[in-house]
Amino acid sequence: MKEYTGPDRVISAAEMQLELDRAPASIVKVKSLLPSMDAAIGDFRDGELVVISGPTKNGKTLLAQTLTANFVLQQHFPLWFSYEVPARQFISQFTELPMIYLPAKLKANAMNWLEERMIESHIKYNTRIVFIDHLHYLVDMARIRNPSIEIGTVIRRLKSMAVENGFVIFLLCHTVKGKIESDLSFEAIRDSSFISQESDTVIMIRRTPADGENAAEMRIEFHRRTGVFKKLVKLVKTNGFLKEAAKQGA
Repeated sequence: MKEYTGPDRVISAAEMQLELDRAPASIVKVKSLLPSMDAAIGDFRDGELVVISGPTKNGKTLLAQTLTANFVLQQHFPLWFSYEVPARQFISQFTELPMIYLPAKLKANAMNWLEERMIESHIKYNTRIVFIDHLHYLVDMARIRNPSIEIGTVIRRLKSMAVENGFVIFLLCHTVKGKIESDLSFEAIRDSSFISQESDTVIMIRRTPADGENAAEMRIEFHRRTGVFKKLVKLVKTNGFLKEAAKQGA
């Protein structure tokens, strides 16, 4: 082993620092364009796995589509895996035809296929931002005996894909029914604690009818890079997307 010079050889911290100095600090640095979120986390960067969760029909996909539109404004064009709705319906939910990419056909419960499509899209179109809606289409719940461990394996693999390929992956997840009414918390995410343990950021969202027909609230449960914890942001749906709500007295 004394002569071993492979890419995974053991090196000193000084040599590691030299290699890090030669590489770019980050490949992707893209903002949400939601002012309070950007003030809290700065930006999203390559290698990060971001979880968006909340009750059904409470704004998860709308938040992801809002981020998509805002990323496109910054010349970052995402790849989307929209399992929940047909492509025609998904595209029609944007106010204008977005510059995004999608597989011509989707394949569920197939992690190798998913990674291949991510790499294909990057090679063809230089996409580095990926949205997956949603987690449970990556796991065959009817087949597995221990959903928590299986989901944990999927989450770790997605994180590895993000790190190894320089991607930012946004993963949408469901919550346990009835558990989010009292508190908007990552503890309400369904089926596995590994989802929050292995991800870099968890964002929870739900509608708030008491604040208005189109009102919602988003909470950044945590963001590992900046240390932000439980940052609440009020939102409102305007012209088909979510905007930050004006503060009282502003």
